[in-house]
Amino acid sequence: MVEEARKEIVNKAIKIVPGFMDIADSPGLDRGNINGLAGLAGLLVYNKATSYKKSINYLGLCKARGRDGRRNKMYSRKVQRHLIMLTNAILSKNGQTCTSRYRDLREMLKKIVDIRKSMGLAGAGV
Repeated sequence: MVEEARKEIVNKAIKIVPGFMDIADSPGLDRGNINGLAGLAGLLVYNKATSYKKSINYLGLCKARGRDGRRNKMYSRKVQRHLIMLTNAILSKNGQTCTSRYRDLREMLKKIVDIRKSMGLAGAGV
């Protein structure tokens, strides 16, 4: 049931987002990797931040500082879940069996932000 819902999300993303498969080809995803494509679609839709630094803060991949840092740290768990899905799909495709670390998440986010900027989708809020 989850697999069917993710396939539907990916098909809608291909229709709506211009160049979705070009973005997916850059990190190495193909049509058969539904989890990675669904994570990419969710990341493109929900992450409206145009820069890497704002995306880091929005996803909660930064260190909370100060006395009340942990309590006041605000981030989107839904978008972070999509990034984790995408990163785990890429890591498993490359043969790594360990779970994704913050370093891997940040590298993947940097790639996606750079791809969005190069394609002109950064300011559009896809």
